[in-house]
Amino acid sequence: MRSETLCKNVEMHILETGKFKDVILSFRFFNELKTPDSWVRTVLALMLADRCEKYPTKREVSCCLDGLYGASASARTTTYGQGQILEFRVKALNEKYVGGDLLQRQIALAAQFLLHPLKEGDLLSPALFKEAMINLKAMIQRRSDNPSAYAASQCAKLMGQGQALGISVLPTMEEAEAITLEQVSAAYEKMIREDRIDMFVEGQVDAATVTSLLKHAFPLEDRELEIKSEYLTEKEQPEEKSETRAIDQTTLVMMYPTHVALSSPDYWTLRTGSCIFGQLPTSLLFQEVREKRSLCYSIYSSILSYDGVMSVSTGIDSAHLDEVKELVEQQRQRMAEGDFDEEMLNTAKEMLINSILASEDDPLSMINREFQNCLLGQTRSLDKISDEIRSVDREAIRKLFAAMECKAVFALIQKEDAHEENC
Repeated sequence: MRSETLCKNVEMHILETGKFKDVILSFRFFNELKTPDSWVRTVLALMLADRCEKYPTKREVSCCLDGLYGASASARTTTYGQGQILEFRVKALNEKYVGGDLLQRQIALAAQFLLHPLKEGDLLSPALFKEAMINLKAMIQRRSDNPSAYAASQCAKLMGQGQALGISVLPTMEEAEAITLEQVSAAYEKMIREDRIDMFVEGQVDAATVTSLLKHAFPLEDRELEIKSEYLTEKEQPEEKSETRAIDQTTLVMMYPTHVALSSPDYWTLRTGSCIFGQLPTSLLFQEVREKRSLCYSIYSSILSYDGVMSVSTGIDSAHLDEVKELVEQQRQRMAEGDFDEEMLNTAKEMLINSILASEDDPLSMINREFQNCLLGQTRSLDKISDEIRSVDREAIRKLFAAMECKAVFALIQKEDAHEENC
């Protein structure tokens, strides 16, 4: 990857590769994760990729994208620990397949959407805002209707009280009603003026040409923002909470502080241990809870890397709630005692290494990995990561799991008559 500083806290990164037929532009605006800004920026993302000053109607946007051989433009928000990015992405066919100045037009299109949004007076378009709010409420409703997503968000809120983990990019319906066009317009101006920006260009491109085009299209100024994205979630007293709903099964989520940062030398030890604990088809959780006792259909663990948390999620019958919680903790204790065989350790290492190498065949995974390196201020190559995984041993895993303690439990419990109601 080639990188160049366009101005202070505005970086351009070129990933030259002939693997893909498309060229992807990814503009990542990074700022602190806090409320209500996180909700407002989600609305802004919904507005930015819809229309702009030069293309004020959906038809004109569609015609423009069709003229770029079926290009696509999208925007979204994502959390990275203590930070939040608003990403604007444009994907188009590489001009070498069709000739012409496709790359220049692709970059110009991105500049139109980002620097010249659809406005009415000094504010962003009220019509766009109205549409975005309808879409935001639909997103909120979808999360609420998805038991797994809802339970995960509620457990994160419980675990991360007063910390970044407890902040959601989606508000409640009541909180959404309080968002104003003025807030979103101010958030846009602040983003363009103050956010750290990482511009990624991925594809078979000429670095000098890309650099010249981006500098011309985006005459940005220095910004002073300094945020450390990764941190360690801490919680003194364990908490447990539940809600009841007419659903088919109870969803259980348990969270453990890992005390391991993403940039820590122990990070890949943690990831390897999580595979053995709850990600392999032969994982301790799957074997003990699913295979031996048939208490669930699936159960898995995952690492919230930027927050320093391990999460366990499963769907069960409410009658077995206490039993499953106890079984999960028993498997965590087995990990703390090193009670897993060498074959599981080797399989976990192989799975992790293969998944990392597979990311080289996915264009967005490549960009995400390089962005992670930018946020952490490091240059971890795939070979270096693979070597770190190969060197993981049982004792290192044992020590990490011995230091863990479940600090948050959330259960979305099925009503006793849920089956009758859903018939």
